[in-house]
This record gives sequence, C-alpha cells and structure tokens, in this order.
Amino acid sequence: MSEFFVLKPEEGIRFGTKWAYADDLPPINLGTSKKCPVCGKGVSGLEWLPPRRIKLSRYKSTWWGDFVWGAGFLLLVSAHFKQVYEQENLQGITNFSEPVEVLKAGTKKMADLSVEPPVYHLIDIVWNGANQDDVASEVIYKHPEQIRCSFCRVGGGRLSQSGIVIEEGSWTGADIFTPRAGPVEIMVSKRFKQVAEAYDLKNRWLIPAEKYAYDETRPGLWYINDQ
Repeated sequence: MSEFFVLKPEEGIRFGTKWAYADDLPPINLGTSKKCPVCGKGVSGLEWLPPRRIKLSRYKSTWWGDFVWGAGFLLLVSAHFKQVYEQENLQGITNFSEPVEVLKAGTKKMADLSVEPPVYHLIDIVWNGANQDDVASEVIYKHPEQIRCSFCRVGGGRLSQSGIVIEEGSWTGADIFTPRAGPVEIMVSKRFKQVAEAYDLKNRWLIPAEKYAYDETRPGLWYINDQ
C-alpha cells in the first residue's frame, strides 16, 4: 500500500463544472518565491499577497468543495478542512492565511446568494518534505547537464518518469508537502488520506505516488502507471 499520494482535484479536473474553482481578482499583488537553501534560486511560484479576492465559478453550495483549485495560487481550503487538520494534528501546513474575500459566485453577487460560501484560506506548505529518488522514479531529463543544482535539481527539462518514489529516510513527517525534485506541488501522507476519507473532504483525488507518471510525449503529460 502506498505511503504517499499526489493530491489533485477530483478526476484531475481543475476547471470543471462539478466543483467550483476560483479566479483571483485584482488587485493581485505578488511577493517572492521560496528559495533553495543551497543555490538560492526559486523553487516555487510567487507568493500571492493580500488583499486576496476571488470569484468562485459556481454559485450553489453543492458545488463548493473543501479544496478549491485555480490558477495563480497553490490551494484554497475550507474552514472545515482547517478545523479537521488541527483537530487531527496533521502536519505540513506552515500558514493558513486570513480568509480570502469572495466577491462573486458564478454570475451572482454575494448579496444574491441564499447561502454564503464557506470561509476559505490560502495555505502554504513545507517545501522539501521529502526527496524524490530519481533513480527509483526512473526520471529521464532531456538536458541533464542544465540541472543548476544537485540539491533542488531544477532545470534539465524533465522528459519522463515512471512514478514518484520517495528516497528512504528523507521524509520529514509532514502530512502535506512539496517533494524536492518531484513533478508535483502537493503530496500527502497515508495519514492525510485516512483523515480526508474519514471526514469525506470534498474535491480531492489522491493518486498513489508510485503510479503518478509523466511523459512529455503523451497528451496531458501525466498519467496513472498501472504496470
């Protein structure tokens, strides 16, 4: 049984119709990225700074998940998720932001909604919560000579890999984290999966990490490797 999982929106659909996604609204202020402690270069996207204002794509409560995805930010989580996370003593989130401001949902303004959306928080998570074992993951780079740093291993143009295998002994114990040198932003522990299932947290897909494969030549780039 897998010890680690890739966290994605349900069925891998980030901008679908079953669950609401979020669009960030102006003014959009950006900060800096996380830095590799060895080479000092960026290893993440730019931080989304306040004020954080969004539009939800759907206006009914049945479309509002505990995880809200979009572009320009890592992940929004509901106040319900925050409560569960803290109650179950999960680890790995370094910050829950102040609640984001929801200005619209679908075509409706907040004043026109019969039920208010959940309170949502932007989360920040541990980078290097574990290190990917590139050999066991069968990573192939197009230009390995262009990898800028042996620690963060950014660059080189990833061509393919058969799955994500975590280096033995590298996991810090975080239940949600970004893996060093992995092709995904969010991985979670078996404990996180158990909690998410027990509380039926909405709009999640937990893919066994060793089956999360990547191939630049395939449509969609990533796929589930059942071999």
